[in-house]
Amino acid sequence: MIIPAILEKDFKSILKKVGLVKDVAKTIQIDVLDNTLIKEKTFTDLNKIRDISPKIEITIHFMVDNPEKYIKKLNGNFIFNKGKLSNVSTLITQLTENTKSIIKFTDTAKNSGYQTGLSINADQDISLLEPFLDKIHVVQFMGVNPGKQGNEFLPEVIEKIIDFKNKFPGVETLIDGGISENNFQSVVKTGVDNIVIGSSIFNTENPKQKFIEFSNLFEQERKTVHGK
Repeated sequence: MIIPAILEKDFKSILKKVGLVKDVAKTIQIDVLDNTLIKEKTFTDLNKIRDISPKIEITIHFMVDNPEKYIKKLNGNFIFNKGKLSNVSTLITQLTENTKSIIKFTDTAKNSGYQTGLSINADQDISLLEPFLDKIHVVQFMGVNPGKQGNEFLPEVIEKIIDFKNKFPGVETLIDGGISENNFQSVVKTGVDNIVIGSSIFNTENPKQKFIEFSNLFEQERKTVHGK
């Protein structure tokens, strides 16, 4: 599946991009940065996500030092599923050395009714994921150095995904960042389950049509390479 990625500083810009693809995309991903883990800041008033069309499923990717604190904000100060946003399905956080924070995040997200995921950078070893695989639903591979849309694709992520899929074939995977027509076929050949695309969709004259083109190409390539 193709998932449009949105990284914006204000909610109005998020709504505008959602409007461009909401008729064709089943899921979107919203990136959240707060100038801590990565020196960049985006929209962080997560309770406003309630105002996004309920017809589209939302994944939130946290690139922050303390992601667990945002779950309470996301739930409107409620915990344990009472205030869970119905249109948000999955919360993903960056893989860091702060094991306690990751466990707290995954446990809090699960108890609040969300699926969870970890995002790994191209320079991190996949062995770092193993202690958490029983706590998460998805693994996201960063195809760029995270922080801004439009960063250069890191080709070493290709072998990283292949290696992970060979070792853990039952774990759902995503790749996020740097995807374009130039590397799309190579990415699909890795067997990755979902491809998150930002600039190559939204920085075009017709984002809706570009999303459809990527989606059709994804299905064609998967049938050719994997027979499904």
